[in-house]
Amino acid sequence: MKNPDELMLIPHEEGFRAWRLRAGSEAQADQDSRSRRGTAWIALPARSLITVPFRFQGVDPARRESMAQLELEAAGFGQETSDSNNFDVWNLGQDDRDQRSISFIQVAPLPADILEEGSDAKFAPSVAFHQLQPGEALIWREAGALVLAIPHETGEPLYCQALAGRVLDADAAAEIRCILASLELGGLTPSVQSLAVVSSARAALSVGEEGAEAPALLEDLITDDFTRDLDMPVTLRQEQTPSLPHHASRLIPAPVVRLRHERQQRRMVMMGALAFTFVLIAALGAFAARVALRQHSVAKEAARLEALEPELVTIRDAQAAWEDMRFAVTPELYPVEALHQLVQLLPQQNIRITSFELREDGIVIAGAASSLGHGIDFREKLISHEAFKRWVWDFPNPTNLNDGTATFRAEGRPAELVAAETEVTQL
Repeated sequence: MKNPDELMLIPHEEGFRAWRLRAGSEAQADQDSRSRRGTAWIALPARSLITVPFRFQGVDPARRESMAQLELEAAGFGQETSDSNNFDVWNLGQDDRDQRSISFIQVAPLPADILEEGSDAKFAPSVAFHQLQPGEALIWREAGALVLAIPHETGEPLYCQALAGRVLDADAAAEIRCILASLELGGLTPSVQSLAVVSSARAALSVGEEGAEAPALLEDLITDDFTRDLDMPVTLRQEQTPSLPHHASRLIPAPVVRLRHERQQRRMVMMGALAFTFVLIAALGAFAARVALRQHSVAKEAARLEALEPELVTIRDAQAAWEDMRFAVTPELYPVEALHQLVQLLPQQNIRITSFELREDGIVIAGAASSLGHGIDFREKLISHEAFKRWVWDFPNPTNLNDGTATFRAEGRPAELVAAETEVTQL
């Protein structure tokens, strides 16, 4: 698979310049403004950073960053180092006894148009994109400002700073000597024997004696006082193509951090909404599948029942015929049998039946007793007799007459009919 091109935005004399790094070849300047989309790297200008070098003696490499952070807090950078994306510490060299490190702290924002390109980019100090030579300090221009980089003995940056002056004169030489002296006092012992000044074919702007801006090459900005007072060889170097940083950097400007956090939140909300939608669609699909399966089962059962309809008609006709014959083949339902059982139940005297009515849904018996007690005794015998237990009786106490006799009326209903009515009422 072909590796995609990497677009880098690096500060130069005129501002940020786009460089496109193609696989297997050197970076090339890209003048197409539209090509800034999909920027992979953005170099942080020296003026937006403060670099602080460190020297440790026999410290565990895993603890160097913690010690560097303590040193920075003691130096007054506690607020700047509270966010891990706002500072970074690079370890230099492989000597575990005499260790060197450099920290980068973001103190100034990037231009808004550059931040817009950095939503998915990586950030690193601009010095990381320049090729440093051991023993040789390097000066280049960023947006009109002079930037000095002091190398470590391995060629990695030991210190980097934007100079106060815009011209390499005696004041610039004095500032560089002060920087080297401060590093020497800090025990960092920079081994610098020469200074290289990056030269570009592009014209730089310098301020003339009359205050008017006049074009001049970078070579013209190096004065004799600078080379004399610096007391080290000064050479001009043609501008080289930038290279990718050798150190992984976690530096990210705060606006980009917020932008990425908001984008991540929006992405999480969208993923949640999408997941909910998928779950809802899956649930609706499962419900629809169950409905379709049920409809299929119902249709299949309806077809089966329809195929059984001729047999069901025969069964229903047989059942109706049996119902018609039920009274004829069930002796206990015969009116004559019921009347016979009632006659068998009557005593020789004191009870007289005046009315007997038997139908499919009930039986009615009315009569008279010679006394109230004889009527009650007949009621108990009737209700408890085996031949009449299939009936649910409504048999109130006999009515006592003025002449001492009593009348009674009993109504009975089939027990199965009463049970069916009770079940329907409960439902």
